[in-house]
Amino acid sequence: MNLFENLGEILRPENPLQNLEQTAQRAYNNISFIPERRGTQIINDYGEEIKGDIEELKKANISEETISEYVERYKKFFGSYLGAKSRTFSVMITGAGNFPVRRHEKANRSEQKHYEIFREWRQRAKKAIVRKAAPIKTYSSELERYKAELESMKKNHELMKEGNKRIKQAKAKGEDITQYLTETFNIQPHMIDWTLKFGFGLTNNNANMKRVEERIKELEKKEQLRNEQPEKEHIYSWGKIVVNYEIDRIQVFFETRPTSEELTKYKSLGLSSFNWSPSNSAWQRKITNNAIWQTKRMIQSINEITTN
Repeated sequence: MNLFENLGEILRPENPLQNLEQTAQRAYNNISFIPERRGTQIINDYGEEIKGDIEELKKANISEETISEYVERYKKFFGSYLGAKSRTFSVMITGAGNFPVRRHEKANRSEQKHYEIFREWRQRAKKAIVRKAAPIKTYSSELERYKAELESMKKNHELMKEGNKRIKQAKAKGEDITQYLTETFNIQPHMIDWTLKFGFGLTNNNANMKRVEERIKELEKKEQLRNEQPEKEHIYSWGKIVVNYEIDRIQVFFETRPTSEELTKYKSLGLSSFNWSPSNSAWQRKITNNAIWQTKRMIQSINEITTN
């Protein structure tokens, strides 16, 4: 290795998944003739992915502590997937004699389940981290976001259905559709075999689209209320409740700052379901039918103890 190669090794960013390389190699023991090479490759591929995630979160101004927590969780889910993969095997490697067909099928299902859990967690976790760090959005912007998300989900669902048809046809004809999967779905090289093996899961798509449709209806109703009456105040001897449709929050304001004992008492009466907002100097939670019902009960209880 010359000087420039040495320098390249020094400057190359560390792979956060490097400590899982032996685990990855063992995962290929019974499914590949070159488990060491395949294990190293998957560590490199997913290492690039998580480094991309880190850069994405940094651009969103996420704290180093939160990013570190995300990396550790990623490693945990990825390690579980590798563990499930290590229990799979190929007849080409183990031989056909007394081949345990049922155990083979069970191991494949377990691998698929662990992979799907891993990938779904990654998408949800990144969105949740960025969403938590973002400022509170208005109804209008949220409505537009959900409508755009629903349209994207519908298009993606149809695309995935077409992708499954192409995969089925390719298997029947022995056709290589690597280029199609790469260009249409941006499937990375290390995931081509897995995609050809399991296809695209459609089970949760309809449920997710229905969930977004319901959220759109809810926001449209709140938008109407916001236009009619952006804020609705309820005044009490101890403070006030504001149903703030502009920011989609029920807010609790106390006339004077509660003592530790009073705060503990209020939390036991329902305030524990609210979060403290330093920027608004209020306890608040998202407006839902359940939140309104619980708030009414809490108000009644607080009124009883403050008037006695």
